[in-house]
Formats: sequence, structure tokens, C-alpha cells
Amino acid sequence: MGAGSLTVLRRSNSKLKLASNSSSRTSSIAEKDSYASVDLGTDKLPSIDTPEASHVCSKREMQTIHHWSRARVGQWLTESGFPEYRKLFEDRNIDGAALCGLTEESLQQEPLNLTVASDIQKLVGCIQQLKQLHQHSAICNGQGPQLLPYKAFEVVEMEDSENSFDSDRELLSKTDDNQNTVYYSRFSSELRKTVLAVAYGALSHFMTSVAIVVAQSRLPDKKRYPPLPDIYLDNFAMIPWAYKVSESVILSLLALLCVILIFHKHRWVVLRRTMVIAGSIYLLRCICVTVTNLPMPEKHYNCDRMVFQDSWSQFKRILVVYSGMGMKLGGMKTCGDYMFSGHTITMTIATLTAIEYTPSRYRLLHLALWLYCFCGMWAILASHGHYTLDVVVAFYISSRIFMYHQTFANNLTMMRRNRKRIKIWFPVFYFFEKDTHRAVKNEYECPIPSIDSLRKFIKDRRVDFCLKQYTVFRHS
Repeated sequence: MGAGSLTVLRRSNSKLKLASNSSSRTSSIAEKDSYASVDLGTDKLPSIDTPEASHVCSKREMQTIHHWSRARVGQWLTESGFPEYRKLFEDRNIDGAALCGLTEESLQQEPLNLTVASDIQKLVGCIQQLKQLHQHSAICNGQGPQLLPYKAFEVVEMEDSENSFDSDRELLSKTDDNQNTVYYSRFSSELRKTVLAVAYGALSHFMTSVAIVVAQSRLPDKKRYPPLPDIYLDNFAMIPWAYKVSESVILSLLALLCVILIFHKHRWVVLRRTMVIAGSIYLLRCICVTVTNLPMPEKHYNCDRMVFQDSWSQFKRILVVYSGMGMKLGGMKTCGDYMFSGHTITMTIATLTAIEYTPSRYRLLHLALWLYCFCGMWAILASHGHYTLDVVVAFYISSRIFMYHQTFANNLTMMRRNRKRIKIWFPVFYFFEKDTHRAVKNEYECPIPSIDSLRKFIKDRRVDFCLKQYTVFRHS
């Protein structure tokens, strides 16, 4: 590794591709359970074998942490009070660059698999102090590209595919040859993808409102088209208050989902996946509702075809349905959107999300959620608001798409093996989950930050700002 190189750490449980962002780009393969680094060469630094470079390295050892060898990392572990981990780190090829990228999460996973919680916390603290000393030494001594923010050593997952170099161009950095300034940015941050997922869900909800209005304007005449034969509807009388039960179940499940989103540590991932899954299912429902109009399941239900004078009145009706979420509790009356049940979709997705992102040991809670969900589905049939087929198909499609999405997102091997196929057949899923690293752990935290965490956040932002300003000043 030459002097003046920017190292970006990458780790993977599978084979890794090492890419060099220089004039001639080469690649090689590293065995699993090892750490690889990507070097971004700089043109304005002295050669490492010159007297100037030797003088700089001798005076600033702390500034060249990412150049440490495995033996030097082992020596640091011994000096820091962790001699029992020295052999483990050396066997796993943990050099200085890899050490800078270690986090509490990566210490607990492959290839290190540390299990002692106290040691993990202390080791993370020591690494943070080491990086702060590295930054402070860089500011005091001032040597060009060594002053880059340490966030450039963020651990990212290597994609084992033929498109790895494309991912490098997006995830690693961009170099300005004129100013020799290196910028590091991640194209798809969790927050940005969550915002896009929410927009995708809102768009699907709006399209559903359009489909409902169109279906009601094409509602078959009750006199000419009587209700279709149905096992449940033909044998059980309508319960007028049952629709209130079904919509109360929906609102309570959504409230529980909001509580999970607030306290879950990976709330943005949970919200993103929920919106993507629900939005995709509702877009499919829009197609089914629009192309086929079924007769009303209850002939005594007072809901007639709507005739609009102009497009503006039709658009206002769409906004009314959109704002009321298609629920009858607010006094809204809709009909014609039968295949398949939107209420059942919401119940199923909310129930499955609550079960997926709560600890598996909460079996009684999961059983209660399933019973609660099935009670809501029964209430839909009891109110004669949908055919039995509508509810069954909605439950089957919602549960299958939810399970498929979670399985693909949590299975990295399947993602990499069928990358092209997934990109073609599931473009929305591929866009939102292509950067997924691992299965989401069910960890919870208080959403209100503590005073210490706020101080640390402000301190880190101040250090990053100073480093960026100083880097621009050095190369201006």
C-alpha cells in the first residue's frame, strides 16, 4: 500500500473483490472471513521511500493507523488490555484499516464473533479513542489527503457480482483531479430510501383511490346483476355493526405498528419495507378492481353508481376517498372495489410486520395478533362488505408477498446468485434492498437521545466539519 492512499474497508462472509481506483484498474480475489481494502491513489504525495516521506511517517505514527500491520494491531490490543484477542485478530487478517472500520455490530458477527458484552463495549471505546487521536494528530501535523474524515472507513458490504465495479463508483468516492480532493458518499442511505418508500406508498394509495372511484362509476346495476353465490353470505345474515369492528381492528393494528416503529432500533428499515410491500400489493389491487367489476355482495346495501358531471368533481371525489383511507367510520360510503379486500391487506401486513419485528419469544403476543387479525377478517364477512373470495385472495397475496420480500431481503446468497433475475422481475424490491447487508435484528431503543449522546453527536459533527474545511483549505 503506497503512501497517501485512501483506504475503504470492506468485509464479507463470501469471496471479496479488491478494486483499485487508479489509471489501470485491476482485481483479485480474497478468501472469506478476511478484510479487504480499496486504495484510492493520490498523485501529489511523495514516494514512501523518499527522505521526506520517511520523516513524516516517523513523526506521525498515530496518523497512519490504517497502515498498521497485523502485528502492530496485536501489539495495540496487548497494550490496551486485550491480549486474549491478539491471536484472533491476527488470524482474521485485521490490520490497521480493518481496525478503524470495526463497530460494535461487526465485532459480534463473522469473522470475529465476540461474545463478551463488556469486552465489546470497552474495545469499541478504545477504537473510538484511537480514531480521535488519529484525527487530532492529522489536524496538528497537516499532511494533505491524510486529513480525510474517518467516515471514509465505514464498513460496507461487497457485492459478489460482475457489477461490483459499478457499485464501487457509487459507494466509494469521487476524485477531483484538479484539487486532489476526495469525497466519500453513500448513494442510497436508509433515510433517503425510506423517504422514497413513503412516497411510493402514498402514490399507490392515491392510485387505489382512483381505482375505487372508477369502480364505483362502473358499478353493475343491482336489479340486473344480483349478488354472486357465496357460502358465507348466503348462510349468515348481515351484522350492521360488524364493519365498525373490522375498521377498529385496522386502526388498533396500525397504532401498534407505530409503536414498534418508534422504539425499534432499525425503524427506517422497518418503515421502508412496510411501505414497499403494502404499496406493491395495493397497486396490484388497483389493476384487479379496475379491470373487473363484480356485483354488490349485499343487495340491500344502499350504494349506487356515481355519475360525475366533469373531471373536477371526479377528482374531488378521489381526494375525499384518499383522505378518508376508504373507511366507513368517517361516514364515507364506497362500493364496487371488491376483488380483492383492501381491509384484509392492511390487517395482514400490519399483523405480519408486528410479528416479524418483535422478539420471537413473544409467542403469546404473536398468537393473540393472529386471532385478532382473523376476527377482523370475520367482521368484514359479517358486514357483507366483501365476498369470501375477496378476503381469502387478499390474505393469500399479502402473506405471500410479505414472506417473499423478507426472505429475499434476509438471504444475501439468493440476492447475489439471482441478481439479474431479481432486477428484471422485481425492480422495486431490487432498488430498495440491493444494499441490504444482513437480516434486521429486533433491537429496541428510546427514540429520545440522552444528553451524552447529543454531546457526542455535536462533537462528531464539529470534528467532521473542521476536517472537511481544513481539507478544502489544504488543497485550495
